[in-house]
Amino acid sequence: MITLNLLPIKESLKYRRQLKQFILFVVVMILIVVANIVFYMHHKDLVERQKLKVAKLKKDIEQYKNLLGNLKKEKKKREEFLRRIEAINSLEKLKKNLLKVLDEINKQIPDKTWLTVLEKKGNKIYLEGGAASYDNVTRFVSSLMGQGNMFSKVEIKEVHSENYRASNKKLKYKQDLKYIAFKIDCTLKN
Repeated sequence: MITLNLLPIKESLKYRRQLKQFILFVVVMILIVVANIVFYMHHKDLVERQKLKVAKLKKDIEQYKNLLGNLKKEKKKREEFLRRIEAINSLEKLKKNLLKVLDEINKQIPDKTWLTVLEKKGNKIYLEGGAASYDNVTRFVSSLMGQGNMFSKVEIKEVHSENYRASNKKLKYKQDLKYIAFKIDCTLKN
């Protein structure tokens, strides 16, 4: 029988198979590395775009915070302005009412009688003053209690005699003056 030595052929076939496997391994490794690089670059680009979006959103948030702060300041200014307008309107209304009250009291006050304090709290009027005599105080209270008057209730709180020490350094005299001090509470009609 004839025997052929196929050993070198088998070795060359084995070598070629190993070479193919090695080339395939290298190609697969290159493909894996390239895929990783592409994947990394793609995600790096996505991360950069997200960072830009986040930076833009932070900038917008800061801008809106500033606008919100300015809006709150403007709202406070507007509220303060409206409170001032309301206060002015109420003062004008109070002024008109006080002018009516003053006019009425001026009509009723007799000669030699004066007011030192006129205070209004709600519907109440507090009067303090002086008069030359008890009769003047009586006439004043009677006229305040009159029919066509704007006061519904007039109450004498205090009436007493006081001394006033008058002096003039130029003329070098001192004189005691006696007068009647009074305090009256009045309630306005509704």
